[in-house]
Amino acid sequence: MEAAAAATGLDDFGPGEFRAGAALLMEDATRSGANVAGMARLEARVSRQLENRLRVQADRRRHVQIAAQEIVAPILIMGLPRSGTTFLHSLLAQDPRLRSPLQWEVSRPSPPPHEDSLASDPRILQCRAEMAGDGETQRLHMQDAELPVECGPVAAAEFMNTGNFAFWNAPRYLARVMGGEGRAPVVASYAWHRRMLQQLQAFTRPARWVLKSPQHIANLGELLDTYPDATLVFTHRDPVETIPSLASLVSHFRAACYDRPDEAAIGADVFTLWNTAMQRCMAFRAANPAIASQCIDVSYIDLLARPVEAATRILAVAGLTPDPARPRLEAFAAANRQDRYQARHGHHDYSAERFGLTVETIADRFAGYRLAHVGAMA
Repeated sequence: MEAAAAATGLDDFGPGEFRAGAALLMEDATRSGANVAGMARLEARVSRQLENRLRVQADRRRHVQIAAQEIVAPILIMGLPRSGTTFLHSLLAQDPRLRSPLQWEVSRPSPPPHEDSLASDPRILQCRAEMAGDGETQRLHMQDAELPVECGPVAAAEFMNTGNFAFWNAPRYLARVMGGEGRAPVVASYAWHRRMLQQLQAFTRPARWVLKSPQHIANLGELLDTYPDATLVFTHRDPVETIPSLASLVSHFRAACYDRPDEAAIGADVFTLWNTAMQRCMAFRAANPAIASQCIDVSYIDLLARPVEAATRILAVAGLTPDPARPRLEAFAAANRQDRYQARHGHHDYSAERFGLTVETIADRFAGYRLAHVGAMA
């Protein structure tokens, strides 16, 4: 923290629970044997987020209109990782009435972005340069400086993001992220998330936010406490596919931080984490039937086969007519069809067995979810 303060000349980090999360992440990465490159990457990430936090807090003091921003009726996409949330997020972001946080904005959120320079801000090229040269990640996951980014990076300065666990084997940190130290850190992460949306919104055109994170399925109570008028979009794909696919992605990220990532351990951790998250999600929805009118379920199969129709259904639930957005939705869907994306970036191959899992075990542990959402929608 002292280094971040020295780098920025600032000392007000704002309210939050971030100190313990950052410390746990660093300690766990060290304990688990992250290599020199992995620790350097983590130190750079922590430093960037602490500096961002200081600058965002300074902007908030400098510009009173930031704290005055209202976040009205956002659309929040969630589901198991690898269930189409990224594609759907980018698709809905084509609607001119909606707005998503972009990778470049979240990477360097200060100063607040301005409407008149959204397409020409020099931070776009800075961000794109940082992402260049990683074709393997591009093959596995859709990303670009001007594409929407999920909520984990938006709230990254609170250090409650499951995405960090993809890079570093950090079990105590992950337990905290999942509420193992109480719900206060989870509440704080959503408070910072809202502050970041206010930061990005203050000097841009009025628009409703469309947001996404698989992690939201574990925290529906805190999510709705923060955004009570949200539309909740749940994507559904068979865990028999999503769990090995995610394990493959995590293995790719871990290889940059560890000399010999343990793929069986990765498989077990991914399996346990997302089974727990989905059980929480299903239990919350069952216990809170009043939110049903705010929710919509989208099959991965339908999303790939009929993306514009899926988007149209979501817009209707959110109270938006589809007509103004349809041409842009159709153009994006055509350009980013799965076969065309894979032709540009390559195909993603994976198997459960590579990660010490079996199709039968995954199917058994997710039986209730598969019965409720996969078999019924396939």
